[in-house]
Amino acid sequence: MALINLHNHSTFSDGTLTPGALAREASRAGIKYFSLTDHDMTGGWAEMEPALKEAGISYCYGVELSTSLYENLHVLGYGINPADPVLVARLAEFRGRRVVRVKKILELLKGLGVDIAFEDLPVIEGRAVGRPHVADALKSRKIVSGRSQAFKRYLAPGSPAYVGPSGPTVEEAIRAIKDAGGKAVLAHPGVVSKVLDLPAWKAFGLDGIEAFYPAHTGVVTREFVSLAARYGLFVTAGIDFHGPGSERDKMYGFEYSDEYFSEIKKTFL
Repeated sequence: MALINLHNHSTFSDGTLTPGALAREASRAGIKYFSLTDHDMTGGWAEMEPALKEAGISYCYGVELSTSLYENLHVLGYGINPADPVLVARLAEFRGRRVVRVKKILELLKGLGVDIAFEDLPVIEGRAVGRPHVADALKSRKIVSGRSQAFKRYLAPGSPAYVGPSGPTVEEAIRAIKDAGGKAVLAHPGVVSKVLDLPAWKAFGLDGIEAFYPAHTGVVTREFVSLAARYGLFVTAGIDFHGPGSERDKMYGFEYSDEYFSEIKKTFL
């Protein structure tokens, strides 16, 4: 049985495995179709691509863009050119906005008596920083037990150190992906069902939705497959893997079927 998992993060964003280690983890799990989708970052592909080739895994270039419309409203880009100079410049600008957001979060934490310097966050300079890195810093200081507790206590909407997203608009995210030759896919639609506007996003150029996702029940998955058909979108599958210590650490995939995934397969190498 061939397995597909097109939503994964490495140490180039908020994952805990290097791209090479991530490829080996996918191979051990029997994944046949794979993508690396780091937040606002394609730098991991230089290491990821040869590792996937060595493992005999089919893949498509990927990225995940965080929008400003709503927390966790993300757009996945597949089949992009990761070295496209315009895309690289746009991603650098989006990552710069992330830095500003995280520094605001750290200021709020300082006001709560938790003093963490930006330079102390567990992220390599030039890579994508985000709230999970703040969560990891809180965990390392034994203030919280893990990322989920950090988000619940400090970092999620309604929590005392929460700062709203500052990324591109949905239209800007879709355009950045399309301009780089990619297909734009709405990530984890069930998580953002309150603000779902497929007709508008389809008009912006949205190509697909991630109907197969761990948080979706069978009923919800079928609903999104139906919605995709209604709006002329294809569907994809991904587990949002982040690696050991992230609490999203079990590598697996969904059963591949041409009925669902023949369109996204066209982007594969």
